[in-house]
Amino acid sequence: MRAFDIMAEAKMRQWEQDKKEGKVKPSGGPPLSVESGDSLEKQLFADITRLIRRSRQEPLRTGEETLREAEKLQVQLSARLERTGAYHLSRYVTDRIKALREGKDE
Repeated sequence: MRAFDIMAEAKMRQWEQDKKEGKVKPSGGPPLSVESGDSLEKQLFADITRLIRRSRQEPLRTGEETLREAEKLQVQLSARLERTGAYHLSRYVTDRIKALREGKDE
């Protein structure tokens, strides 16, 4: 198991424990997708696109919150890709997300 996987699992367990103890307030939306076998980067991209599309169907204020959540995930995704040296892929993903936000990539 890679170091990131071990750290992610430890974080998840800690979050679940904090949730049981009431230290974490429940989130307002459905959980992000976790498809086994897919890389975290692929999952993040899928979640970003899902959130952007969902924001179009929500009332204005809720849609704006959903877009902010998508932006946070986009920052995480870009950071992960650039940290591994995948600069071209990071730029491509950023362009795809921008096009989706503008409604040009359906």
